[in-house]
Amino acid sequence: MVLLNSGLPTSFQRAKPHAKLVLFLTLSRKMSSQPSPTFSSNYSPEQGTKDLSPLLKANGGKWVLTESGKGVERSFKFKTFKKTWEFMNIVAAECAVKKHHPEWSNVYNTTFIRWTTHSPPGLSEKDVLMARFCDEKSGECGELEVEEGKEGDMGRGLADRVAAEGADCCVPKKKSG
Repeated sequence: MVLLNSGLPTSFQRAKPHAKLVLFLTLSRKMSSQPSPTFSSNYSPEQGTKDLSPLLKANGGKWVLTESGKGVERSFKFKTFKKTWEFMNIVAAECAVKKHHPEWSNVYNTTFIRWTTHSPPGLSEKDVLMARFCDEKSGECGELEVEEGKEGDMGRGLADRVAAEGADCCVPKKKSG
């Protein structure tokens, strides 16, 4: 028991076994509700985990996994619409180079970006590279820090609607005749 209690607050160490069990079960439930990354078939899970880890909020980054675990997403906020548009233009130019695009939305000075790969489905190396690129370029464009919990879901909702309508954008088309 000494090993289990080391580093824990004294109040927890003195707690009755039942209280410890309740806390353990609560934490387990919360942890299990966190999605795990699902990598595309052409991206090894070992390499993907190594590349993705520093970008995630849980590890000090700013990105979160999508509910399905097949993508990463976050919001970017800038001082003005012009700065936001500048950032989006930089990202769009890199998308053309990499031949990869995000699911994204923009409302005034905030841009929501989700990186996911439709074919083959899951998180791909391009998604991780582009997420890292966005982090670098957002800093150069003067990204503002947003208070935790104030990111807003409007951008996510807009991106969800657009992605649902254009979901087959990356699926190879069958050649007719």
